Amino acid sequence: MNKKQDTFERCYNLYYDDFLKDRIYKKTAFTSGDHTHCLFDAKEITDNEAYLNFKECDMQGYHSKTGNVWICQDCFEEIKKRHTLKEEKNTVEDIERALSHFKTVVISLENEQYIIKNADGKIAVVHNGKVSEYGDILQMEREQAFYGKPLREIIDDIFIGII
Repeated sequence: MNKKQDTFERCYNLYYDDFLKDRIYKKTAFTSGDHTHCLFDAKEITDNEAYLNFKECDMQGYHSKTGNVWICQDCFEEIKKRHTLKEEKNTVEDIERALSHFKTVVISLENEQYIIKNADGKIAVVHNGKVSEYGDILQMEREQAFYGKPLREIIDDIFIGII
């Protein structure tokens, strides 16, 4: 085992009881304030443009459903190579439910984001400054491509944040 792997394993063992054991993680787009840090390598996770312009940051990561623990995508994948972590999948129904309650949904993949809003029953999707509007959620699902694919085809890959 090299020094980096050895350090990673020491961190895993140190954090296991308090931050990993019995926690469920979910792919999450960062939407809550300034920034946070990965538990393992302290990489910044943020949606703040000021940070993204001058630092290497992620706009997405794995967030624990209980507590407020974030793990960046690279570290989470490294942990999964060696250990078992509980992970809950995102679903299209999560997005539909949030939109039906007039929440804003942020979808992120490879740090590229789409913002989806429900305003008076109409759905607006904002991406790279372009706004697409739809009469309802079903029309959005039929007509809107996210990362070049329909929502149901990309759901297992994307990170979802709800505001």
